[in-house]
Amino acid sequence: MSVRAGDGLPTPLTFPEGYTSLIAVDIVSFGAPERDEAIQAQLRQLMYVRLRKAFEITCLPWLACYVEDRGDGALIVLPPDVPAYLLLDPLAHHLKAVLRHGNRLYSRALQMRLRVAVNAGFVHRDAYGVVGHAVNHLFRFLDAPAFKEAISLSEAEVGLIVSDRLYGDVAGSGGYVDQAQYRPVQVVCKETKADAHVWLSRTSVPEPWAADPRDEREADPAR
Repeated sequence: MSVRAGDGLPTPLTFPEGYTSLIAVDIVSFGAPERDEAIQAQLRQLMYVRLRKAFEITCLPWLACYVEDRGDGALIVLPPDVPAYLLLDPLAHHLKAVLRHGNRLYSRALQMRLRVAVNAGFVHRDAYGVVGHAVNHLFRFLDAPAFKEAISLSEAEVGLIVSDRLYGDVAGSGGYVDQAQYRPVQVVCKETKADAHVWLSRTSVPEPWAADPRDEREADPAR
């Protein structure tokens, strides 16, 4: 159970420490020239409104989550008992629907696109915030050049990147995930080199994202 202070961020009574799921969110092109400080401030407010709405539709407990504001995005730590499969296709599709519904009412400068990273692992809280390898890797996924390129080429409203282990756990357990809509990517960012999987809200994506890179390896056994 949790309480809420005004219209600010959730204030859970207990921090969801231990092995749990994490989400990082970033507004695409937040610092674009056409977005002055007034527009950026409104985008931040809209981001939280839309995140909370998407969480509610997906049956994710927004008020029980630990949320850190990151200026043009947010870090969200979910309670350990939240089913991980909800953070893939269900949340991705609901975010797409919420963004499309909201964007039609605003000018281009206020039309929002989001990059979303999902990971799972051990997290700990100290006097300054949240720490752990899972947190580090989460933000490496979010900032991965391959992921940024994918959402830029596709002009998708939502791009989701999920760690290879979490994706494998959800897909292997029969969770709600359409594996044909994900593409494997290699994340190389700072000290992190890892495999991940990318989902985009637009299905028509130009090369190199229209094809699974594994297809090329399978066609050429010598590689």
